[in-house]
Amino acid sequence: MVADPAEETSKDDRGMGNEERNAGQFYHVCDKDDSGTAVARAGEELHPLDMWVMDSGAAWTMTPRKDLLDAVRAPPISEVRSASGHAVKVAGVGRAAFRAPDGGPVELKDVLLVPELKANLISLRKLGQAGVSTTTNGSKTFKGLRGDRVLWDLHESRDVFRSMWQIPALIWESTKKELGEVKAGSGVQGECNAVSAAGVTVSARSGETDWETAHRRLGHVAMPLLQQLHKEEAVKGLKLSGQPNDTKCETCLLSKFTRFPFHGVAGKSKAAQELVHMDLVGPFPVRGSKGERYFLTIVDDWSRLMWAYPLKQKDHAASTIRDDWLPFVERQSGHPCKSIRTDRGGEFLGGDLTAWLKKQGIEHQLTTSYTPQSNGVAERANRTILETARALLIESGLGNSMWPHAVRHATVARNRVLTKVADDMWVPLERWLGKKPPVDMLRVFGCMAVAHVPKPYRTKLGASALWCVHLGLAAESKGWLLWEPSKNVLFDSRDVKFVENIMYGKWEKQPEARVTQQLEEITMHFDLSEPADSEVTAPTASGTDEGSNEDIAADAEVNDPEQQQQEASKTPSLPKRRKQIGGGTKDWVKVKEWVNPTIYPARTRMATRKLLSSTSGGATTEQQEQAQGEDAVLFLGDDQESDDEEPAYCFYAPIQPPSMDHALAGPQRGKWLVSRDAEFNSQMENHTWDLVYLPNGKKAIQCKWLAKIKTDEKGEPSVYKSRLVAKGFQQKEKEDYNEVFAPTAKSPTLRVLLAVAAVRKWKVKQMDIVTAFLYGIVEEEVYMVQPPGYEDGTGRVCKLNKAIYGLKQAPRCWYNRLASALEGIGFRASACDESLFLMGEGESLVLLLVYVDDILLFSSSDKEIDGVQRKLTEQFKCKSLGEARYYLGMHIERDTERGWLKLHQGQYINTLAEKYSLQEEREVVTPLPSEFKLIKAAEGEGVESEDQRQFQSMVRSLLYAAVHTRPDISFAVGQLARVVQNPTEEQCGAAERVVHYLKSYPTVGVQYSASAQLSQKGIEVLKEKGEQLGEGKVFLSCFADATWASEHEDSSSVGGYICMVGGGPVSWRSKKQSETALSSVESEYMAMFHAAKEIIWLRRLLKEIGHEQTCATPLFSDSKGAIAMARNAVLHGLNKHMRIKWHWLRKEVKLGTLDPIYVKTQQQPADFLTKRLAEEPHWRCARMAGMSLN
Repeated sequence: MVADPAEETSKDDRGMGNEERNAGQFYHVCDKDDSGTAVARAGEELHPLDMWVMDSGAAWTMTPRKDLLDAVRAPPISEVRSASGHAVKVAGVGRAAFRAPDGGPVELKDVLLVPELKANLISLRKLGQAGVSTTTNGSKTFKGLRGDRVLWDLHESRDVFRSMWQIPALIWESTKKELGEVKAGSGVQGECNAVSAAGVTVSARSGETDWETAHRRLGHVAMPLLQQLHKEEAVKGLKLSGQPNDTKCETCLLSKFTRFPFHGVAGKSKAAQELVHMDLVGPFPVRGSKGERYFLTIVDDWSRLMWAYPLKQKDHAASTIRDDWLPFVERQSGHPCKSIRTDRGGEFLGGDLTAWLKKQGIEHQLTTSYTPQSNGVAERANRTILETARALLIESGLGNSMWPHAVRHATVARNRVLTKVADDMWVPLERWLGKKPPVDMLRVFGCMAVAHVPKPYRTKLGASALWCVHLGLAAESKGWLLWEPSKNVLFDSRDVKFVENIMYGKWEKQPEARVTQQLEEITMHFDLSEPADSEVTAPTASGTDEGSNEDIAADAEVNDPEQQQQEASKTPSLPKRRKQIGGGTKDWVKVKEWVNPTIYPARTRMATRKLLSSTSGGATTEQQEQAQGEDAVLFLGDDQESDDEEPAYCFYAPIQPPSMDHALAGPQRGKWLVSRDAEFNSQMENHTWDLVYLPNGKKAIQCKWLAKIKTDEKGEPSVYKSRLVAKGFQQKEKEDYNEVFAPTAKSPTLRVLLAVAAVRKWKVKQMDIVTAFLYGIVEEEVYMVQPPGYEDGTGRVCKLNKAIYGLKQAPRCWYNRLASALEGIGFRASACDESLFLMGEGESLVLLLVYVDDILLFSSSDKEIDGVQRKLTEQFKCKSLGEARYYLGMHIERDTERGWLKLHQGQYINTLAEKYSLQEEREVVTPLPSEFKLIKAAEGEGVESEDQRQFQSMVRSLLYAAVHTRPDISFAVGQLARVVQNPTEEQCGAAERVVHYLKSYPTVGVQYSASAQLSQKGIEVLKEKGEQLGEGKVFLSCFADATWASEHEDSSSVGGYICMVGGGPVSWRSKKQSETALSSVESEYMAMFHAAKEIIWLRRLLKEIGHEQTCATPLFSDSKGAIAMARNAVLHGLNKHMRIKWHWLRKEVKLGTLDPIYVKTQQQPADFLTKRLAEEPHWRCARMAGMSLN
């Protein structure tokens, strides 16, 4: 121990005598003994428990006080014992804190909770391992340092307790109130970290920045890159205090998604301008202040420095390259441009640009068609800046009209961080300039700031500063670009104070916190000998006209009228968003036109929902209000679209909160609180549980709140849904659950009912059971802790009466309860699908299809459906949703006059493309290229594990579309699903291609109609059989096909079938055959066998719902040999080896259940289920299969 030989204090001084002081013991942990138990030895004194005692011999930091700890969890050791053999239990481990001389707290991690300990001990050994050094001056002083920061500085005093150096302890609960909640896990073992006070970061000393703020200033750069940037001193002004924080940044988690890498040849250039990569990106969903919709992205291959030019139209790209970028860069760098690499877009292949490049002696390299990865440098730059810009927009809370500023700041930041090229790393701007670039002028994008108002622009009694929002470095001056929200004007200033931890989104919604924040005053010191950002400042692009105040107003972010009124009533003098610009150029600030400033970023991500008009005047205020909701996320994206006169599109999807804590911390806190209360009240109304004390021998499972934003068919948030969920994975089989199976509606059943509804002109209505699972009765004895936020403090638990969500048996309990209720009002369960219930016959027939709590009702009469809804409402809390429009992620579109009904997944497909950052408007006409071959990778030759997980997730997502509405991708998805364990880069690219294909045609789906029930061949067949083809008749037909020995690995075949009702597909399959066929006839015969099984089931289902098939179902095949085998036992010598099960098909043919009929291959729609096809045959099959192609 570090001893203090000062004389003992008297009883009068300390309030206790020697006898009292020696009455207790304290322990300090030494090393573990052979048994794994930590050993402690006895000390001499009893020390005050409101002080931390410095102990040089302790192996762990320990305390007996639980109130000094936070985030207590299970301990790494079970007990400590003294040298005399006395052992005491370790109850937990957590984190604690004390205050440093600079006022900031110091966090201690991995502190043992030992209730029988007699003192709070700090292990100097642990602090030393974490880089803390100590110095003493005899017995006079004792100082702890980490780097240049003083963690404690103790001096001899009569207040210091005998023989020990001590520091006042901080009670964690009060510390949290004073400092704000500290992120759990922000420290490391035995490490001292500065934490946040009142939300304002405490710096170790003037001029230093903490790691988190630096991460945000540099556009949410990856922490390893920031560490290397700091370690190598690659830039100037990067002074960081403390240690890197390994806590995941929520903004990064929400904004960055990893795509599959394309590994190409990199770093071949020997000097600047030898090779330059270019890519046109856009159109942006919201126009810039001067009407910009596109960006020309340019990347120097040698340095990886990036430029970007905003353009109004695509055809401005050529003049921008020729007149603006090339002369500027060649003068600045002194290097002539030798080669450029672009894709084959029309903007790059125009006659003027091609001829000019040839005249200048510049080589124009072109990428391979439909292969963007061959221009991988530009694509990678696009992705990097896209992710950064998205992070900035999400964190800042700024509206989507601010994307030009977000991408500008993103590019400035990315040019100043390390970039890896092959096996080397460098800072692009340093390589370009030949000197280290500064970063100390960067501030967090979107944070609040106070700017000085020059005297000429204020009155004698007027304020000398005003609140504004930081939008990055100014392009035309030595200062920062700022936005004044109340007047919606841009200006620059060098006299600014920043509040980097308060973003505009938080500021706007929490005015009460605005005036209590600390400000950081900054004085800029520019090195006038250094060209400031010469690499990024560029002349105005020729395609960009000068703007005006009104131009800025056209794209101004506007607020919800109600919220605006509330904000005005609270803080009328503080900034808020306005629909109109007040004052214009009469205000003191100088409005800055948006000229082509510092390097711009990459891609605008496009999607499908029409939001903004593309008229020459830009978006209207009303359109802006629709486009810029609080929950909207702007996805910046790719390049190609048609003429500028076409409307702009953007897909806005609400961010799903990862937890209820995140939801309550966000801007919709009020809505989530109301939602959570409503859910809790539903539990009470349904008598979901009784509060009891936990019986001996029983264990209560945990529970948590989930938050989910439900959307309507347009993708707009419709319901903020809170759900209390039990952690069912803690249940034990045979103890608190038994049977768990519950049927759910089959996808073919849904499509059959919709097809029949289209033919018979049935009504289709939708309803929802509110908190459905709470109606299920729990038969087992299950206990659960009280819901978080609603505990009564008695220590009781919930004895469950009802099947709360999350219980393993909950779906089964709910299904049994619903089935019982339906049977009680006259329904009967279908023998073909237990999720389908039927009541009545003929015109009074009512069909009810249920998927958990989502219900569809079918009948020829509104009266019958309304009657069922009334009866269900008597037993359950129901919500009628009217005509079915959106069910299980599928859009149901219908034209009753024309008699057609369409099912598609447009919204799901757009969400899928956004999820994997594949929103580029790049048309792909087939799911797989015709030359694609499925070859499994050898062990160790596949992609990395992260890409493998991404591939698996993507295939699962594609499978959902393939199963429900997109038979055109069934073959492709089936192929990819067979290599999910070890995909190659080519196969990862193929999966992305399928997403691009879906994104190219998102609203293609299946369509049913009475007027197009059968193909011409089917009509001829039925007429030959004497079948009446009157209106309202429902017919079933099927096509089966196979491609023999198409699998290269084992020469297996792929078979498939499509069953059709109402002119559209109701069931389909594409699958590798389980047995190797010895001929094409065998493979076709096996395909017909599987189709026959589905036909039998569909015929039974149709009979149940009143549409019995009175003649044999046509089974079309393009194999005459397979048809002959199905009709008779011909070719016995060639098929006698086949297993008996395949010949069941003959029995059904003889019974008249189905009728094999020959059809030419050109009339075989199942062909695209068995092989890769070129564009024309692929879409021909889709049309014949009854898919809607508009």
